[in-house]
Amino acid sequence: MLDLRARGCVASGTTGAVAAGAEAAAAIGARVLREGGNAFDAAIATAMAETVALPSKCGLAGDVVALVVTPDHPEPRSLVALGGAAAGLYDAAAAADWQVAPTGPLSVGIPGAPAGYAALAARGRLPLDRLTAPAVELARSGMWWSPMNALLESESRTLLATYQPEGCRYSPRSRPHEVGDTVVLPGLARALEEFTERGAALFHDGPLAEALLRTVEGHGGVLTAADLRSAVADERTAPSRPVAEDSPRALFVTHLPTYGAALADVLARNAPSTVSPETVAASLAALLRGDLGTDEGTSTIAAADDEGNVVVLVHSNSFPQYGSGIVVEDYDLVLSNRAGRGFTFTPDHPNSPVPGRRPLTTLHAWGIRHPNGWLLGATPGGRQQVPWNAQLLGHLLSGPREFPDDRLADALTTARWMLDADGSVREEGRDVPHLGARSSHTLVRTSPDGLTAAADPRWDSTAVAV
Repeated sequence: MLDLRARGCVASGTTGAVAAGAEAAAAIGARVLREGGNAFDAAIATAMAETVALPSKCGLAGDVVALVVTPDHPEPRSLVALGGAAAGLYDAAAAADWQVAPTGPLSVGIPGAPAGYAALAARGRLPLDRLTAPAVELARSGMWWSPMNALLESESRTLLATYQPEGCRYSPRSRPHEVGDTVVLPGLARALEEFTERGAALFHDGPLAEALLRTVEGHGGVLTAADLRSAVADERTAPSRPVAEDSPRALFVTHLPTYGAALADVLARNAPSTVSPETVAASLAALLRGDLGTDEGTSTIAAADDEGNVVVLVHSNSFPQYGSGIVVEDYDLVLSNRAGRGFTFTPDHPNSPVPGRRPLTTLHAWGIRHPNGWLLGATPGGRQQVPWNAQLLGHLLSGPREFPDDRLADALTTARWMLDADGSVREEGRDVPHLGARSSHTLVRTSPDGLTAAADPRWDSTAVAV
């Protein structure tokens, strides 16, 4: 029998469907669908709301990865908006004898998120100000501090106090926020308004870009205005590989430097029913990588509409929580640590921070065609993203070729295992409580009968359909 929390994890409708990592954000996405927006409008409005509702996980100074299906493209498109290495990072790392911390000033990544959000919003029907307005209002009026936010703040107080010793809105010096507090973020509201005006060029110039550079320089970082202008949205046909023992079916994934390649390798080399810690570890080992760090730091959104548009979006501040630990306080803007986490700080390494090179990232999304449409999905989870996606797909692909609601719910609530950096394995129900993993899958399925969103019931993920 499914856990009681799983009963509401699947929602179906005929106009549109959206799943998100935060309940308030999913509701905003559904409202946009009701008001005439398409899947891309819903995804961007939801993403903007998540930058407020889940500020440690995602934001304007992070990255965006997406997989997209549209009626005018026979195959999915992969979008990666991930900043490369700052021009001065390699020399700074060498001067530090390659001992670069995964957080702090040298860890700050070049934000790719504005370019990614803008590229997806361009496929929508509604103006950008209509998509950002609910998030701006949420930031100004105050958002509810969820159990997840409280947990991540408690795990991050020391890091945030290192760079904001007088406290910040995400972690006041006086006391931690409690679950149920209303947290007002006026600076983030201003940042979202600047994004509305500037779009992909948010950090090219202007007050927010200047504040970001002053903050990073004040802590000893190396980002420059030219670095900020270098981020682009890289879009191409999504790579695919056949699923083992099922040659007619292919798994589509986001392209390098995302870990889509590792997920595809797992399912191409192993029958879905045989996905295991050993098979996943082998595929991860085959992909050149640096330190995968810990969990969290990411959220995902999936949306579909009745015109045939489907998108799954992954946006991230990297890890562990609150990215680099540095906040541009006038804008309540959390700076990611994609550089500190993603690069391998060894001279001449293929993943070393050569100027402009994008680091490998655990972020990725996937899609698979079924007889009546598409199924797309993704999960946060740091180094657990490939293991969790492989387990969910292994469960789904081991049965019939269709993916009805009960199979989606069953796959989402089946016990998960976690593959840790030292090779050890933790399991739900043994090492962590039942449904105790920090996974937060969002899925969307299309078919002639309607549109379905599904959300992992473990934390705050929510699915809504209209």
